[in-house]
Amino acid sequence: MKFDDDIELPEGDFISGIYNYCNRWCERCLYTEKCRLFADEKIFMKEYEAEKRREKSMEENKNFWDQVNKTIEEAADIIDEEIPLVKNDDFSMFEDWDDDEDAEEAMKDHKEKREKAKEQNISQVASKYERAVHQWLEDRKETLKQDYDPETKDFNVSYPGIVDKTKLKQLSNSVEVILWYHIQIWIKINRALSSLYEEEEDKDMFEGFPNDSDGSAMVALIGIDSSIGAWNHLFNHLVPEKESIRPFIRMLLWLKMEVEKEFPNTKNFVWPPIPEQE
Repeated sequence: MKFDDDIELPEGDFISGIYNYCNRWCERCLYTEKCRLFADEKIFMKEYEAEKRREKSMEENKNFWDQVNKTIEEAADIIDEEIPLVKNDDFSMFEDWDDDEDAEEAMKDHKEKREKAKEQNISQVASKYERAVHQWLEDRKETLKQDYDPETKDFNVSYPGIVDKTKLKQLSNSVEVILWYHIQIWIKINRALSSLYEEEEDKDMFEGFPNDSDGSAMVALIGIDSSIGAWNHLFNHLVPEKESIRPFIRMLLWLKMEVEKEFPNTKNFVWPPIPEQE
């Protein structure tokens, strides 16, 4: 993309690096006014239509996440089974680079770490969760109907027997959360594992910097926690689907436990970053 030399640059009280460990859901973010990347995209991509949705009040977005996350502990009470694990899933994560020898060597090393990450049980379960969510929604596309308006960015879900507008909005919010995170969880877990291997291999290189593994694991945990809350809402309101929903909550609770075990310092990872004092 070619930019005009005279293009206006964004100004504001931005927090340095706030976008490094975000979930890329600007429409539901509480910190867009502090994010230079968001400001850049608004100018360069001219997403003025999307801005109408992103201008939701801070309180509305806070209420959204409070609603999604308040049921996480409640969800744990309905699960009392172990999670079946799957192995030998194969995903191609990277395209081929050019013939540059150094680039090829770096790529080979990076791919090896990615492959190692994909072989871990935690990655296998996240992959199984992703594919199972897709299939669950596909199997119910005639009952749990989804409607997305690209102009207004509104996402709505309908379900037989539910007519109350408030309940339908809550249902739509829950499905939207599940859709947003079901792929991202696997991606962030794999990045966290790959970064962990790199940090362990060359500790001196990363000394003095926040661990990317912890930041990536933090984003994965945000997605896991939000998804648990969303699935639990469906569990309580889609009575015919209780038994089909239970395995998803079980998988997510297992992932939450294993991510926290594998990355114990994630709870100390500070995001958004604290602004530097002048």
